[in-house]
Amino acid sequence: MLLGVAFNITNPIIQDRKLQEKKAAYSAIFSADTEFVDGSALLEKAPEVLTAAGCTETITDVLVAQDASGNVIGYAMSISTNGFGGELVIAYGYGVDGTSMGIDILTSSETSGLGSRASEPEFKDQFAGKLVEAFSVVKGGAAADTEINAISGATRTSNAVTGAVNAGIIFGQYCA
Repeated sequence: MLLGVAFNITNPIIQDRKLQEKKAAYSAIFSADTEFVDGSALLEKAPEVLTAAGCTETITDVLVAQDASGNVIGYAMSISTNGFGGELVIAYGYGVDGTSMGIDILTSSETSGLGSRASEPEFKDQFAGKLVEAFSVVKGGAAADTEINAISGATRTSNAVTGAVNAGIIFGQYCA
């Protein structure tokens, strides 16, 4: 009974903290003055859209990104996938013009020193500001906007993040 009481007291605080972390990640992907509004109506269609495209990732959250005038500028979403160490959740921004705005890692169980490097700018910045239909992972240096240079020793993590971003692109196209 004591555990139940403790859970009821701490769970709202934990959920609020997670929401604030997501919003901070979304703001970093778009800009600090971006407003985010509920996109739950869009979220209802996510499983259908991703399944039709052959994706195994899950969109767990979507918010509509608006500028100060209320114009829709894109979609911020959380995407869950399986990495090498277990569940991997990324924040992803999709611009209404089809531009991949960028990513941030929200939750990771990846191996320290290898897969955990997905949260470093050298890797995650490869996704920002590119207008592509899909990304692919390459080893030894990306030569095109569609190519993401794999993290050395963490190809599975690189593929998981890239797959999540590709699912975000597909869902972003649906939203737009």
